[in-house]
Amino acid sequence: MHTVGAAAMVGALSQTLSAVPLYSNGPWVTNPTGGTGAIVGLPISNAEGFNIPGSSFLFSTTGTGATVSVNTAVAEDFTVTGDGWDLDSLTVYAFQTSQTTPSVTQIQVNLWTAPPFSAGSPAPVPDPLPQPVLASALQIPAGPGTFVAHRQSPTSTSTNRPVFSYTVPLDGLPDSGRLAPGTYWLQWSFAGAATPSANVFTPLVTPRTSAANLNARLLNSIDGSSAGARIWFEGREGFVANVSDGRPYALPFELAGTNVPEPALASALAIGAATILRRARR
Repeated sequence: MHTVGAAAMVGALSQTLSAVPLYSNGPWVTNPTGGTGAIVGLPISNAEGFNIPGSSFLFSTTGTGATVSVNTAVAEDFTVTGDGWDLDSLTVYAFQTSQTTPSVTQIQVNLWTAPPFSAGSPAPVPDPLPQPVLASALQIPAGPGTFVAHRQSPTSTSTNRPVFSYTVPLDGLPDSGRLAPGTYWLQWSFAGAATPSANVFTPLVTPRTSAANLNARLLNSIDGSSAGARIWFEGREGFVANVSDGRPYALPFELAGTNVPEPALASALAIGAATILRRARR
């Protein structure tokens, strides 16, 4: 057998391990052709409104902040199934005020093996406090952003607020992104254009009923002030102290990679590849 033919057969075996979508935390585009006015026919995402108890005001959240320069971040959970995953890439979504072209330049990523908490988090606070897997978050170039949809209020269809997807590699995680079965929390934040505002936002999973879990966590000031201490807490849109508990939500992201093969399959693949190469050298 020619070496080229052997390499092709080994490649065919390895195709069983090629990168595939592993996890999605939920959709957020509500109408793929619903734009009107200046964005006619473009995909849009309408936030879901709700009334705070005792008020007729329709409250909604177009996005939540996750900005490196102001020390805010978000985190979401996912569960690794089977014999484990080998993560290849992460896709997240972002928009900035008055930015109509991709403006994010870097994405910072960390991983937790438990829900993120800090000393000032609302009780009950775990003891000892959980710690992120990496002492310093990965700083990954964002690469080119891809337009996905315009994020809207519950009733708008014409607001020019483009949201871009960014797909970044996760090889910088421990063991090159290979994770054992179990539940993890992914933390991310964005660095983008400094003006007219440095704040970067990510949309919410919409509709809420399509979310895997409604338990997004935020690293932010719990009182909503820009100068407040940054602590981890559960995100709740419409929270008003002593008035409304608000409602939890989810944030969209996707993971791609490979399923770690079962031991028997991995052994068979290794033996098969070795046999093909040995025969090719005869």
